[in-house]
Parts: sequence; C-alpha cells; structure tokens
Amino acid sequence: MRRAALLCALAILAAASPARSHDRWDLGTLDDDDGPTNNPNELPYGGSQIHDLEATGSPPDEDWIQVRVRDGHSYEARASGTSGIYWSAVGGPVCQVGFCASLARVDAVGTILQGASQLEGSSRAVSVRWIAAAAGGALLRVTGPNGTAMGTSDEYVFEFFDTTYAAPRFNNSASQTTVLIIQNLTVVGVTGNIDFYSAAGNLLHSEPLTLNARATSVVNTAALPGLAGQSGSVLVAHTGGWGALAGKAVALEPATGFTFDTPLVAATR
Repeated sequence: MRRAALLCALAILAAASPARSHDRWDLGTLDDDDGPTNNPNELPYGGSQIHDLEATGSPPDEDWIQVRVRDGHSYEARASGTSGIYWSAVGGPVCQVGFCASLARVDAVGTILQGASQLEGSSRAVSVRWIAAAAGGALLRVTGPNGTAMGTSDEYVFEFFDTTYAAPRFNNSASQTTVLIIQNLTVVGVTGNIDFYSAAGNLLHSEPLTLNARATSVVNTAALPGLAGQSGSVLVAHTGGWGALAGKAVALEPATGFTFDTPLVAATR
C-alpha cells in the first residue's frame, strides 16, 4: 500500500510539473538550462551545441545559453535545424502557431532585447547579431513551438561567434600613411564601427562604418580626427555576421613607392 501510494503521489507531481525537455543541459545534477538562475550552460565563442525541443508544447521547451562578450566587439548567435520546425524571424514570413521555434537575446528576467533574423533568407536558420556596449555576460534563449508536442528528434544546432575583425598595425607616423579597405561580401547592408587604438591600447578614434551590399569602403586613416601622426591597431565591429567582410590596411610610403599590407583577420571559429 505504501509503495502504491508513493507511486500515485509521484505521478500526480509529475503531471503537475511543467514539461521539460531531456537533452544533456536539462538533466544537470545541480540545475538545468530552463532559465537564467544557476544555469550550467555557458558557451565560449567559436563553440556549438546540439539541443532538442522536447516538451509537451504547453509550456514549450526553453533553452537558455550564457555567453561572455568584450566591449566594442561584435557577435553572432545562430540556431538552425529541427525536423519540420521553422524559426520565427524579425521581418520574416509569419509562422503558423505551434510550428515555429524562436531565438532571442534577452535580459535576466526574459525581456527580449533583440529578436532573430533569417540567415541567408532561410526560415530553417536564424541569427542574432549585435555589438557589445560593455564587457560581461549576455543571455540567449531558444523557445520551442507553443502548443505542439516536441520529441528528442526535434534537435537544433546552436552556434556562437565573435565576428570582430582586427588589423594589428596602422601607421600614420614618419613618412607612412595607412589606407583601410573593407569589402562587404554579403547581399545586404552592413553597419558597424572602426576603432583605432594606440600601441598602448588607448582608443584614439571610432569611425562609423556603413557598407551597402557588395560595396567597398576606402578610408584614408590619416584624415580621420586624432589619427594624424599616430600608429597602432584596428578593430572592426559590425552587424554582418561571421565571414561577412574582407579587407586590409595598406601602409603607403610615398618616398619609395613601397606599400605594406596588413590583412583584416577574424577571430578563429
């Protein structure tokens, strides 16, 4: 009788508990990734994870992912895949209720700071791209379809990138002048900032960046405020996502006609 009563009580508790998915981050010994509190799931840039959306659909599954960001760097979080499930997106087609998952950048109480956009125009993959205003932590949240039961086969891939480009050298001192060339490889416009730092790491100047689809920008750095007679390094933060840009810093030596190229390099994946 005691055993039967215990089993009955457990069944009642299970029925009353919110539905939870059962991927590895939902079954932690001390806590899970269903919210921001004591969340064990933190992903460094360049990393990827496979989650599922298993839940009864009411409430839907939620997966919270913590990331770390650096002031002035740009970032991209991507979600793709799932079996038959689409992703809702800002400016994208309206998804049918119960058949769309969502990705968003949120604060610690779940308020959406930024919704996701389609990745290369596909409803099967979305991304959130932003430039960090301060160093510290950030939260991404994936929410499964509401009202439709999902299983362990309804998996998706989550990826996180630091999309900032860097050039370790520009030089406007002595007889050299540096010209910065940046190309947009994508079919949509890109905005961002070009930050110039001294050799000691002090910010000398921040120049806005706007590039139309497939456009190229040529910037004479010596003509920018505070950069005449200066040398140092360059960071380019942008909204184009991983692999969106290409470019180089070209130091010109008018007296000899020599040029010295320093490529823009992205953070490794």
